[in-house]
Amino acid sequence: MRMLAGLDMAADLASIACPVLVLAGVHDHTRPPERVAPVAEAIAGARFRVLESGHFMAIQTPELLAAEVLTFLADQ
Repeated sequence: MRMLAGLDMAADLASIACPVLVLAGVHDHTRPPERVAPVAEAIAGARFRVLESGHFMAIQTPELLAAEVLTFLADQ
């Protein structure tokens, strides 16, 4: 956590050139959707989705997460 506390990758986001899916959980109090949205906005063409989930989507709502990822991959 200490390593990530000061990490700022904002300047690098604009250089991402591959398809990107950015997910936020409506029940995530650590990184709520309003804190995740700017990440998606900084990546050209990124798809941003808010899920009925929390911070640990793969554990809390694995079916929902898998459905979003599979839909995203199918569209590529």
